Amino acid sequence: MKWVIRIFLLIIGGFALAAGAGFFMPSEVTVQRTADIFAMPEDIFPYLASLESHEVWSPWHDGESHKGFVVNRTEEGVGQQSVWLCESEDCIPGTEEIKLVEYPAYVQSDLNLNGKVASATYGLMSDNADGSTTLFFEVSKDVGGFPYIQRLMKFQEVSKLEVRLDRALTQFSALIEADGLID
Repeated sequence: MKWVIRIFLLIIGGFALAAGAGFFMPSEVTVQRTADIFAMPEDIFPYLASLESHEVWSPWHDGESHKGFVVNRTEEGVGQQSVWLCESEDCIPGTEEIKLVEYPAYVQSDLNLNGKVASATYGLMSDNADGSTTLFFEVSKDVGGFPYIQRLMKFQEVSKLEVRLDRALTQFSALIEADGLID
């Protein structure tokens, strides 16, 4: 019977130690990704500022793996909201609302990804010597509070976000190329 109690205390002690370590770690992860594209910022900015175009390239759903993508109004810009449901595990169900638009530099939005709060910045930088425009995607996501243990696994969340943002940059570039906006 002593060994059962020792095992039980060891499990509780390990949990408490992990929760204590997680308590002192930040609860948010931030991932930034960039890609260069040969197009004018004024031409491609509308693709960032309209959630209707996000259906094609968004990091949160991939092409046909979502359903029920709805945008609350057709005007692009601040206040525009979208919601989508998912059929595959590659898609995260959620909502997105544009909070700030600075033409032609960046768009900031708030996200709810399957109950987790996040914020995104989609931006353009055009001071490149070769004439290209740099697409800039940044996502900050809350990894959770109590019991804090999930904070110890932030590297997994960072890795998943990097893959999603890289895929979104590739899809965005392909959309711009397909629409004939590449110089």
